[in-house]
Amino acid sequence: MTDPKQKPESTTLPYTGLKCLKCEYDLTGAAQQRCPECGQTFDPALLPGKPMWWKRRASWWVALLSVLLAVYLPNTWVFWIDYPWGGGYRMHWVMMFPFLPSLLLLALGMQFIGAGNNIDGVTGQLLMGALVAVMVALGVLAGRRSRLWLLIFCVVMFVLQVFNALGCYELFRA
Repeated sequence: MTDPKQKPESTTLPYTGLKCLKCEYDLTGAAQQRCPECGQTFDPALLPGKPMWWKRRASWWVALLSVLLAVYLPNTWVFWIDYPWGGGYRMHWVMMFPFLPSLLLLALGMQFIGAGNNIDGVTGQLLMGALVAVMVALGVLAGRRSRLWLLIFCVVMFVLQVFNALGCYELFRA
């Protein structure tokens, strides 16, 4: 008879982290070298294991939240600045908050193509909104590729947005 206080020899299940090559069924705890889902036989030495954390994809909402924080966090100065709310000037900048991440990028682009500073009005807001949407979409796509791509994209975007926020703050104070 076995002693009930004795610990089992191994607490890990066989084939932990392996997936079937045919149907991608999780083979953790499989009793035989046959997929319980599709019946495909497998050799555990030939199956790829669980990928490292940076190779796995981020879920779309984690990617979206990470990118939105990287893009918008440096621009929150507009809410915390010590400036009076009266007169409408500050409120104009608060209403521009959704477009702030692309303000200097669009201004530099307009200077490069020789269009001057004519980014006011609906056309400017549409262009800035489209640029922000492209930034966010590229970040989410990077995150859906792998977590490492998401991390790189968010760090680069955060650094760029810090410089963008500093430039926007200078425009605010001018």
